[in-house]
Amino acid sequence: MKVGKRSRAGDSDLQADDPLGMRSIGRRELVADAGALFLCGLAGKQILLDQPADVEALAKDVEVPPKVEAARAGGAPEARTVLAAAGGTREYWIRAEKVRWNVVPTGRDQMMRHKVKGRTTFTAYAYRQYTEDFGEPLGKAKIPGPLIEADIGDVVIVHFENRLPVPVTIHPHGIQYSADMDGSYKGPFTDPGGFVQRGDRVDYMWEAIPGSEGAWFYHDHGPVTPIPLYKGLFGPIIVRDPAKPRPDREFFVGFHAFPPAATGIKGQMFSCVNGRAFTGNTPNFQARVGEDVAWHVYVLDNYFHTFHLHGHRWRDPSDSRNIDNFTVGPGDVESARFIEDNPGRWFYHCHVFSHLEHGMIGWYRVE
Repeated sequence: MKVGKRSRAGDSDLQADDPLGMRSIGRRELVADAGALFLCGLAGKQILLDQPADVEALAKDVEVPPKVEAARAGGAPEARTVLAAAGGTREYWIRAEKVRWNVVPTGRDQMMRHKVKGRTTFTAYAYRQYTEDFGEPLGKAKIPGPLIEADIGDVVIVHFENRLPVPVTIHPHGIQYSADMDGSYKGPFTDPGGFVQRGDRVDYMWEAIPGSEGAWFYHDHGPVTPIPLYKGLFGPIIVRDPAKPRPDREFFVGFHAFPPAATGIKGQMFSCVNGRAFTGNTPNFQARVGEDVAWHVYVLDNYFHTFHLHGHRWRDPSDSRNIDNFTVGPGDVESARFIEDNPGRWFYHCHVFSHLEHGMIGWYRVE
């Protein structure tokens, strides 16, 4: 591949030599340009955040790892680590599928009462839950994917099937797993669960050991990461202590972005909550006075966000202060829990103002 020198004024030379928006980079350049791009794990190739990327073409450049080839040929069975369940077993059947996704389905920002201009629909990737043995879908493919729940002591088995044209995976945070259940691409050392090709299935086995209690999330960690994640492949996890009371209302809030590299929509980048942008499109959460309410906020993009809830406050677990706003970085999860005492229509949103103005805001109604 011929590489043109990138100028500060623009990328015209890069695009002329490389229509996929992809080139080789060195370590110094990576550090200098980190704020203007994100990287796809493809042998040092660079993907520009603000340029459409052909993920299927990118995937063709990745060699199938030896263990994956052997497993497909039947020459070597996939490694499985059987965990001893102190509690029960939770099983999920989940597929990765394409879905036409509208980020602003109403076409409007309800708060400002104006139309959201430009294209808002693209071909996304989503996790979709099914009944046992992939019998029937449990609803539509959606962003985020289905909630994966467990109690301390449970073994979680996720039967995963890929229906996408690129290899993808499921990689969990917080819960315990062995190296072969990691769900991540590791180059030539990749296990079958880290490179699930179209039409293939893999069974992930994870353990909710003591110490894993709390809210977490899962996401694709395959060979073309992070583009499939940016196209919608992520979802929440909750591990509970069955000896502790559950909240009456529990909300899972994913802060993330749909950049042009993932959507193919030039010049449009949405700041999203659970796959949607702007009030009237983002989730409308509801509760009643007197209820025990828990919010779990996680971030899956390149940015730091804050979570602010109007008219409410809760205890900061680190120093017991009352707060109404916390900071959440990439890969973080923070939770807020309180007894609801303030009826009305409220905002929840990111308090980074540019993110708020680009759609990272929604309604919370208390009756």
